[in-house]
Amino acid sequence: MRLLNLTLLSMVLSATLWAQTKSSVEKQPSYQGQKVGSIELSANPKINVEQYRSLVVQKAGEPYSDKAIQDSIQALQASNAFAKVDLKVVPDPAGLKLTFILQPAYYIGLIQFPGAVKRFTYARLLQAVDLPDQNVYQQSQMPKAEVALHKLFESYGYFQAKVQTEVQNDDVNQLANIVFHVQLGKHAGIGKVDITGPPASEDRKLEHTVRSLRARFTGGLLKPGKGYTPTRLKSAVALIKRELGKEHHPASTVKVNPPTYHADTNRADISISVDTGPVVDIKVVGARLSWIPFLSSRRQKQLIPIYEENSIDPDLVAEGQRSLANYFQQKGYFDVKVHTNFQQQNGKVLLVYTIDKGKKHYVADISFRGNHHIDSSDLKAMAAVRQKTTWMLMFSHGKFSQKLLRDSVKGIEGLYKEHGFEDVKVTPDVVDREPKIYVTFNVAEGDRTIVSSLKVSGNQALSTNQLRPKTGFELEEGKPFSPKSMSDDRNNIAAKYLDRGYLNSDVKTIVSRHPDDPHQVDVTYQITEDQQVRISKVLYMGQKHTKLDLINMSTNMGPEQPLSEGKLLQAESELYNLGIFDWASVGPRRQITTQPQEETLVKVHESKRNTITYGFGMEISRRGGNIPAGTVAVPGLPTVNTKGVNLFPSEKTFVSPRGSIEFTRRNMRGEGETAAVSLLVARLDQRFLFTYTDPHFRRSSWQALTSLSGERNSENPLFIAELEDASLEFQRYLDRLKTLQFQVRYDFNHTLLSQVLVPQLVLPSDRNVKLSYVSGTIIRDTRDKPLDAHHGIFQTVDLRIVPTAFGSSANFTRLLTQNAYYKPLPAGIVFANSIRLGLAAPFSNSNVPTSERFFAGGGTTLRGFPINEAGPIRQVPFCPPGQSTGCPLVPVPVGGNQLFIFNSELRYPIPIMNNLGGVVFYDGGNVYRRINFADFMRNYSNTVGIGLRYSTPIGPIRIDIGRNLNPPPGISATQFFITLGQAF
Repeated sequence: MRLLNLTLLSMVLSATLWAQTKSSVEKQPSYQGQKVGSIELSANPKINVEQYRSLVVQKAGEPYSDKAIQDSIQALQASNAFAKVDLKVVPDPAGLKLTFILQPAYYIGLIQFPGAVKRFTYARLLQAVDLPDQNVYQQSQMPKAEVALHKLFESYGYFQAKVQTEVQNDDVNQLANIVFHVQLGKHAGIGKVDITGPPASEDRKLEHTVRSLRARFTGGLLKPGKGYTPTRLKSAVALIKRELGKEHHPASTVKVNPPTYHADTNRADISISVDTGPVVDIKVVGARLSWIPFLSSRRQKQLIPIYEENSIDPDLVAEGQRSLANYFQQKGYFDVKVHTNFQQQNGKVLLVYTIDKGKKHYVADISFRGNHHIDSSDLKAMAAVRQKTTWMLMFSHGKFSQKLLRDSVKGIEGLYKEHGFEDVKVTPDVVDREPKIYVTFNVAEGDRTIVSSLKVSGNQALSTNQLRPKTGFELEEGKPFSPKSMSDDRNNIAAKYLDRGYLNSDVKTIVSRHPDDPHQVDVTYQITEDQQVRISKVLYMGQKHTKLDLINMSTNMGPEQPLSEGKLLQAESELYNLGIFDWASVGPRRQITTQPQEETLVKVHESKRNTITYGFGMEISRRGGNIPAGTVAVPGLPTVNTKGVNLFPSEKTFVSPRGSIEFTRRNMRGEGETAAVSLLVARLDQRFLFTYTDPHFRRSSWQALTSLSGERNSENPLFIAELEDASLEFQRYLDRLKTLQFQVRYDFNHTLLSQVLVPQLVLPSDRNVKLSYVSGTIIRDTRDKPLDAHHGIFQTVDLRIVPTAFGSSANFTRLLTQNAYYKPLPAGIVFANSIRLGLAAPFSNSNVPTSERFFAGGGTTLRGFPINEAGPIRQVPFCPPGQSTGCPLVPVPVGGNQLFIFNSELRYPIPIMNNLGGVVFYDGGNVYRRINFADFMRNYSNTVGIGLRYSTPIGPIRIDIGRNLNPPPGISATQFFITLGQAF
């Protein structure tokens, strides 16, 4: 009984105490309305808190306000400078003492991966941990990042990898530098390979596929003991898919299951689940996709999406039907009908595309009606439908399909809207008069919308003149209204503000239509400038060997400069251009909100400094019989065509090892300089090369390149060549877009030829030549693609002075200029022209060595001549050893002191197949023995010709046939060339 009483008493006392405690919590003192005496900001002593005082809404000397306090806390937290804000209130007779306790927010700083960057790229590791810049560091992110790294390492076969995270706080700059210490462990090999899902017979066939010779060469070999890599697994899956495709399983699925790792053997068992799907037999009947069988099969897989999507459903069947119809319509079969027959039976699918091509048509005419304000030629350029090109004869049928017709309507209406016709309506009318098709676009232009007034408002920091481009705004008062032009103006204004540090600026476009005339509009570019953000300081992070002033010079940023978005991108680009960093990032420490200043972080990761490449082999060279390839290439001289003449030098076979090694050292002295040494050693050829590149010579914008080389070559049975060269070159860009370049160069080279088997082949004065000269070169290049330009210009001027005072064998000057321009025309046609002029003049009673004269002829200069055979020629008797009479004569180019070449081409697409094009060209000019106008006119040559081009990723394959209208004696008037790249 006593125990029960004590228990009840205890419960009553506990309830009483809990009630008192709850009451004390709920009844905290309220300071609402009391006078505030002082306000303090308390934070890390290294942080200047005064810059945040303006964010405090509650003011000293005013009554305490709960709302003002909450607004103050929210404003401080919104600055992103503090992870947490607490308030401490101390009553005082002079007024409340308020202290805002600011816990600083640390932002992601430099991330490092010691132990992992030897096997993985730094960018790939950053992608795995997914810790973006300008974000607040949170401890909770670290376990997730570690798991992501483990997953990455395991996918590459490092199942024993260990990751330990270390966080190094930079209190001064409020940065959290994160170090992931990685121990990769030993790379695992492949264990057992199990393919599940298909029948046993199919299973064995697939296992053989991933162990076949093809698998070995394609990198998909799955054999126990081979290295476990995702690339190997991906290649193996591709091989399995390919094999299933052969077995008519285009809708198959192949999935690699998570591996089973065995720590004791350090091997991972691979399990691949295969769902073969139904047997699908896809046939295209009624018409051939190509006359070449393997191309027909490839094109079928390109046009029918079932192969790519790995599934089969009605939507994909219909998409294939449309693709086939569009394909044949573009071939000229505009009335093509494609029917599908889809059957399922006994687990098999039979899909038949039946094609009725109909008669072949061609687009005879494209016309326009109702177009009063835009010329038909301009509208035709916007139409995807193309008219038959008369000068292409049977190769052209034009382009027509329903899809192209719809695209044409969109393009024409878009052009009209750009000219202010907002209500334009285009209706196509197609008339089929077999085999001709006439397409008429009926245009209902409607009324044109005009810009009545154009205003810029809200701009305080930048005047309207500063915002207006040199050519003016796209929109102008009294001119047609264009949504695209208005958008371009808005983007240009926004870009100028961003480049001046107004990162929170906003530009809105307001279009007001007149009530009495909706086709009269007032346009206003309304600007909200917000604050300009300047750089408080620049922090450089990640450099280990690179000198700080080199990075500083490349980024060209400093305190108090506007935080320009364009300059941030340019700085990042310049760091990559140094060639010593494999990753770089330049940006503010935290996101820009209301702060007027912010630190800029320049973070880099240095790439591997040392690289060694080498190769070894055996060389068997038989120096006997005819001259290899029927040509002789004498160092420094043009290639000589032996015209099939047989010359039998000493019969001898050389067998020797052949090896090469190259060592490259980047970021020398921490200056971004690169040194490279390469050596090649063989019985008949020994070569040495040393280069040293300085991207910023003496901290300037000049790039310097030093080169030393030497070679002894006896591979050609007709002579032994010893070559020496030393050069020093400086170059720099003269404009911001890097289209104008200036080069200054000093070069010394020595060519020594000995044991010349045919003495007349090389003149005595050309067997021992020393050239020591200075030169200057200006290059301007605005071409879109150097190997296959469609627009732009290419201009170059090269002047060199070669005096004997510098150690040369002769005194002369040499000038070579070129001016090429490329103009795009409608229908994909390009009009290309080039003029080249060369002049070489001796002085002080000297001469110009043959190696420094000009040569022409061939696929890149004058296509009416064989290679280098334009201009003066001397006939040389090509005698075998011991014979001096009755020797066949071989033409050897002499070269000349004057060169003039004019090339003009009309390049056009040929619609027979993709990437195929043609060219009609004219080549004029010649090589002249001396600088003389009368000689220039008398020996001027004219060549006309045609050619084919087939575009490839590395440039067009070119076939040219040239016909010389006034060929010199002994040279065929018709020449044929096959090469890579355009002629100019």
